[in-house]
Amino acid sequence: MKDQLRLLRDCINGDIPAVVFQGDDRCAPEILEAAKEIYRKSGCSEEFLYDWQLLIDEVKAYQRESPDTVKLPRLSPTEIELAREDMRRKGIKA
Repeated sequence: MKDQLRLLRDCINGDIPAVVFQGDDRCAPEILEAAKEIYRKSGCSEEFLYDWQLLIDEVKAYQRESPDTVKLPRLSPTEIELAREDMRRKGIKA
C-alpha cells in the first residue's frame, strides 16, 4: 500500500472499479480490519498482510491525532438525488 495514489490512478486509467476509504471515515479502521481477515482467509502473503496492517495503523494514528475530522461519510445533496432516482427506477423504496 506504499503508493496508493499510483494504484488509484491505474484503476482510473484502466477503467477498473476502485473503492476509497478516507482516513477521516469513522468506520475505516473496522472496515480495513475486516478486509485483512478476508485477505488472510483467502491466502494473501504475510508480506501483503504486514503492509495492510501498516495502512490500518496509519489510519488509526491519523484518527487519534485528528479526532475533530473523524466523521461518518455522507453523500452530497446531488449524489443523494441521483441515488434516489436510481432506486426509483429499480423499484427500491427509500
